[in-house]
This record gives sequence, structure tokens and C-alpha cells, in this order.
Amino acid sequence: MNKFNTADRVLCIVFVLFLIFLGLRIVFPHNLFLEFLLFCAEAALVGGIADWFAVTALFKKPLGFPFHTAILPRRRTQFINSCIKMLQTEFLSKKKIYKRICNADLLSKGLIWLRQPENKKYLVRTIMQFIVEKIRKLDLKAIAHNNCSKLSTTVMNESMSELSSKLIDVLTTTQNSQMAVDKGVSLLRNYFTDEDGEKRILSFIEAYQRQYAKGGVSSFMLSIALATNTLDPEELAQIIHRRLLKILEEASQKDSELYSSLVDLYNNLLHQIHENEEWTNSLNNLCDNFVTSGTLEKILYNSIKNFCDYLLSNSDESNKLHLAIEEIFSTEIDNCIDKLNTNNEFKAKINRFIMDVLHRTALKGEDVILELARKFLEGLSDKQLNELVYGKVETDMIWIRLNGSIVGGTIGAVAFWILQLTN
Repeated sequence: MNKFNTADRVLCIVFVLFLIFLGLRIVFPHNLFLEFLLFCAEAALVGGIADWFAVTALFKKPLGFPFHTAILPRRRTQFINSCIKMLQTEFLSKKKIYKRICNADLLSKGLIWLRQPENKKYLVRTIMQFIVEKIRKLDLKAIAHNNCSKLSTTVMNESMSELSSKLIDVLTTTQNSQMAVDKGVSLLRNYFTDEDGEKRILSFIEAYQRQYAKGGVSSFMLSIALATNTLDPEELAQIIHRRLLKILEEASQKDSELYSSLVDLYNNLLHQIHENEEWTNSLNNLCDNFVTSGTLEKILYNSIKNFCDYLLSNSDESNKLHLAIEEIFSTEIDNCIDKLNTNNEFKAKINRFIMDVLHRTALKGEDVILELARKFLEGLSDKQLNELVYGKVETDMIWIRLNGSIVGGTIGAVAFWILQLTN
């Protein structure tokens, strides 16, 4: 407001012109044209001063004039209340908020946004970062201790005989039995098929030979067999190796009789183990020692710690666990999008939930915004309030003052000629 603006310059120019025309009028008292210019300059000066007084009176006291001036500072309370009421009724009314939210259709826009691969990847990465930050703050020892107490209660209340029976039932299902036999046969084939397979059999024969070469009839008969070349360990190893590979080949075929026999043998052995009392007693002793010695808590803590350490270390493309969890989130996001697009009823429920949350949030936010606006306006000094309002209407105020000089000069010109005509 204190800047020397265009209206001030125009008012100064008009004042200077008035002085010039007044001086010329005194020198040439009978010059009609000078009288006309003086009359117009006088009217323009009066109009400009009057409008300067009016505009200035809105914000402060012009020349200290006290009556009905500084209107905005004197009525700041009414002004602030009017601004808050206008904000509430024109911009933040409940009806308009409801209408704008209903027209937004945020769920559809959100689904379109999620369909883009880079946005979905960003969301998944954000979720993973949130999980990683939460894991960093976990007290693993407390978690292990609390869960160990619950797990210990469960283990102690569980009958080892029933637990063993359930374990045997799981291990002896057709799929698990065949998997165990396949693993065993595959392990043996890998052990004996390579180039050292025959050497391993030869080493076993030589060890067996040394076991029975310690004296007695067995040692004597073995010495005779070796001396007469009746027993050749290398040849025997070759024969056993070929025969063993043939047996393992047959055992790897699921439709063979040998394969079925191995599956039955596996199942029978597990059932025999379960029926053995020593097995049940060993499980009971193991359970007691497992819980009372603190081993369970140590195992639980180490398991949780190893899981968290692996997830937190190298949390990029080289971390398979990290990538697996991201893939799970990505798949679930796709499933949610598909379900929302195909199930209109479910989509409508989600939409209603989002609208309800937004309505409540917006209505709550309305009170917060209005209170913040009121606090802001009430915190302004009179000078700051004047500058805030004047800054928004400065151009219009300048033109009001310019129009005062223009209109005053025009009226002065018209009035001068009317007076001349009447005289």
C-alpha cells in the first residue's frame, strides 16, 4: 500500500497542471481556453483526491482523519467471520463436498493406475520397504520368548504317541512314500554311477577282506581263494557294480515290482518304528529336554533371526526371498483387480466403503481447514491484513483512483461549458 503507484503519479501530474493553469490564468485573466483548462484540472484534482481518500480510508486513516476511516482494521472481526462463512458456504459446503466426491469415482481411477506395470511395481516396492522398516524395529528375542512359551505349552500338552502316529501317516502317504524312495534311489545312483562308483565297491570289498583276515578258518580259506585266483577283488567289484546299477535302474521305474517292494518296505519300517516303545520313550525324553533346556527358544530365535537377516540383507534383485514376497504381493494385487472388475457387487461394496471414508474425512477436514483459516486471519496484524487484502485488489484500487481523476476532469469540462452557456 505504501508504494508510489500509477494513481499517485497521475494525481501529482494533475496537481502540477492545476498550478500551471492557475498561474497562466492569473497572467491571462480573460483567456477562455486557459479558464477551461484550469476548471478541468481543478475538477480532476478534486476527483482524484476524493477517490484517494475513499480508497485509503478502507485500510487506514488518511491524514489522520478519524471519522469512518480504517474500515478494515476496525471491522476485522466481521471481515474474518465473513471470509470463514464464504469459505464454508461457497467452497466447503457439505453438499458440494459430497457431490465432488461422488463424481470422482476414485476406485476406477485407482484400478486404472494400478494396471500400469510401473505403478504396480512402485506399490509393491513401497509395501516391501514398509515391511523391512517394521522388521528392523522388531525385538526378536522378545518375540521368540513369547512364542516359545505358547509353543512349549502346545508341545507339552501334545501326546508324543499321537504326534508320532500323525507324522507316520503323513510320511507314508502314497506321494511321500514314492518321493522318499525316489530320493533314496536317486542318491544311490549318483553315488555309484560316477567314475568312482566301482572304486567305492572295491574299497568295501577290501575292507571286508581285512575284517576276515585276522586269523582262523575264515582267514585260511580267504588266503587259499586269493592264492589260487579263485577270488579276484577287482573282478568282483566290477560284477557287483554292474549288477547294482541294473538293480538301481529297475528300482527307479515306478511300474516295476522292485519299486513297489521298496515303497512297501519304507512304509513297513516306519510303522515298525512307531510301534517300538523305545521310539515313543525317546520322543517323550526329547520333548522334555527340548522344552526345559531352552533349546526350543534358541531354535525359534535363530530361525526368526536368520529369516529377518536374510530378508534385510541384499534386499534387491539378488535376494530370492525378497523377490518371492514381491511376487506374492504382485499376484495378490492382480487378483484383487480382477475380482473388482468381475464382481460388481464386491466392487460396489468397496466403492461405498471408500466413499464413506472420504465423506467422513472431508467433513472432518472441513472443520480443520476452517479453524486453520480463522487462526491464520486472526493472527495477522492490521498492517498484514491490509496488505493481504490490498494485494488482491491493488489494480482495481488504482483504477478507481484513476477513474476519479478522469471522471472529475470530464465532469469539470461539461460543467464549465454548461456554466458558459447559461451565462
